[in-house]
Amino acid sequence: MKYRLTYLFLISFLLPISIWAQVLTPGSNSGFPGTQNPNDRNGFPNAATQNNQGKNKGPQKSGRAALDDSTKQVYGPNTMYFVHESDIVNSREIKRRIDTTLTLFQRYLFQEKSGFLTANLGNDGTAVRQVFFQSPGSLGTQLGYSVYSPYAFQADQVRYFNSKSPYSEVEYNLGGGGQTRLNFNFARNVDSLWNIGIALQRMVADKVLTDAAFKSGEQSLLGQWGLLLHTNFQSKNKKYRLLGHINYFDQGTNDQGGVKLSKTLTADEALKYTDNTAILSNSLSQSNDKFIKFHVYHEFIGWKGLQLFQALDVENRTVKFRDKAFQQSLTDGFYPRTYIQYIQAPAEDSLYNENRWSSYSHQTGLKGIYKQFVYRTYLKQRYWSVYNPLNESKLDRFENYVGLWINQSFNQNIDFTAEGEYLLGSDYRLKASFQSPFFQVTAQRISYSPSIASNWVYNTSYRWKNDFANVSMDEIYGGINLKSKYIYFKPGLTIQRISDWIYFDSLATPTQTKSDIGVFRTSVDLGGQWRKFSWFTKVYANTQTGPDVMRMPNLLIDANLALDVQYKKLLYVQFGIDIHHQSAYFADAYQPALQQYHLQNNYQVPAFVQLDPYVSLRINRVRLFFKMSHANYGLLNNNYYTAYLHPAMSRVFGYGVKWLLFD
Repeated sequence: MKYRLTYLFLISFLLPISIWAQVLTPGSNSGFPGTQNPNDRNGFPNAATQNNQGKNKGPQKSGRAALDDSTKQVYGPNTMYFVHESDIVNSREIKRRIDTTLTLFQRYLFQEKSGFLTANLGNDGTAVRQVFFQSPGSLGTQLGYSVYSPYAFQADQVRYFNSKSPYSEVEYNLGGGGQTRLNFNFARNVDSLWNIGIALQRMVADKVLTDAAFKSGEQSLLGQWGLLLHTNFQSKNKKYRLLGHINYFDQGTNDQGGVKLSKTLTADEALKYTDNTAILSNSLSQSNDKFIKFHVYHEFIGWKGLQLFQALDVENRTVKFRDKAFQQSLTDGFYPRTYIQYIQAPAEDSLYNENRWSSYSHQTGLKGIYKQFVYRTYLKQRYWSVYNPLNESKLDRFENYVGLWINQSFNQNIDFTAEGEYLLGSDYRLKASFQSPFFQVTAQRISYSPSIASNWVYNTSYRWKNDFANVSMDEIYGGINLKSKYIYFKPGLTIQRISDWIYFDSLATPTQTKSDIGVFRTSVDLGGQWRKFSWFTKVYANTQTGPDVMRMPNLLIDANLALDVQYKKLLYVQFGIDIHHQSAYFADAYQPALQQYHLQNNYQVPAFVQLDPYVSLRINRVRLFFKMSHANYGLLNNNYYTAYLHPAMSRVFGYGVKWLLFD
């Protein structure tokens, strides 16, 4: 509650100041098309109208162009840009612009931003899982405790700015269940060649189930901090470039375990109520995931066809879980067994699981461009170690990789890409894709190592040391693009074959299949725009063959309908509704002691439809939305489960504001 009051104070204090500052900026007016300023474009200044861009006045600083921050400069989204590291690595520098539209601005929750292709435990910030199977992004052994990692800043999404002027971005969201998020971004050019920035995020959420702490007034379910420091530099002759960031993440969760059932309260009956009791009702269980990562990439361009690059990564991470009421939770059947032999539980009764992970790696290679052909080849070395303080044991490994990436562009819209990476003696990935305006085809084969979580665990209730074989997967995707002036139609097909799949069974114990799993998923992306109306629908139809150990819904639909209205050339408004549907299936249960989703065969989560009407507004450089999530609660259905015994949020109201400052 104290965090929410702090956020409300910041909003009430900063929002009027930011809006007033925009209004009083010299040389500006209302800032929308059709107003007196002919240089404004969709509410923001046009980059082509900037005065003396790139020209120097006065003395130079270290041989670099000094920035003119006088009031003659009019800064905005069109005077700045950012790049991702992949753009630089692949020798395709794309000047990406800040998003200033109202398109899907109302989707502020993590699962909404993913197009509902992820699910959690009913509240934002809780354990994340993919609804459909996806291949891993990295080869080599991973820790495997990753349900909170998606909320952290992602290395491939770090924005490296050339902002010219100081740039600030503030976003605040508040939804039902105490779902509160505050994001702050700041970047500025030290000079024309060097930019530094900081990004900060804070997320909190309240409990939706009753436990001992909830009854005493402590409603906090989770708290999360994320901090990102980033910088990028390019030499004056453009022969040398550096990108780097430090990424810190800290997540703490008071685990509840789901709805506590009884002989009189079934899973279906529990969906009718909003004051259900938690399984871990003693409020003595808690998870924590904390890490800090350091990353730097730099390259030297000797010749266009021969360039040297290197990437360095260092990571330290600690994952913990403790349940101080282990004996009671064991009696209730939440844990399968105990390895402690005692008649009466000791005073310090607990289940404790901890893993301390460290990883160091460097990647060094050559790349270059010849006409429209781009290549990249590299050697990568990685050392990782994991330590378990309970039995004072350690695992570690040194890994060597080689890789090759090539791209051939035939014109601006057609290209072919192929890549391969090999961990000597173990993992590998082979991938090829062809892109054109009319169709896309992608094929890949991957073999990757089991995670630490599936191979090695030692705590009070779970113990194993496995030697699972690599998981392998073949995947083919094909899609067609058809469009006219008012409508587009994009059908697609994904075929996957997964061998030696590792899953966690109904007792949360890892098991490896002996038979292949086949996945056939068709998708249709249909939408368009007519006058002031815009709409889209994404449909996924999924079928499987082989052992029933990978649970996914057969049908998922995500849709949006919007109406755009302009009021007196000063206010842009979008009225709309989000629609989400998912078919019935045996959704996984969640075991917080292991941070793992696992199979359950007790209950088929029923199908549901969720309707979220909203209104979004833009006033100059400030955007707001007001949204009623799950407005059909109690009409078409009572509620639904996002995971076994974890109910979704009932009908709640949410709102958010985001504003941009460019000077």
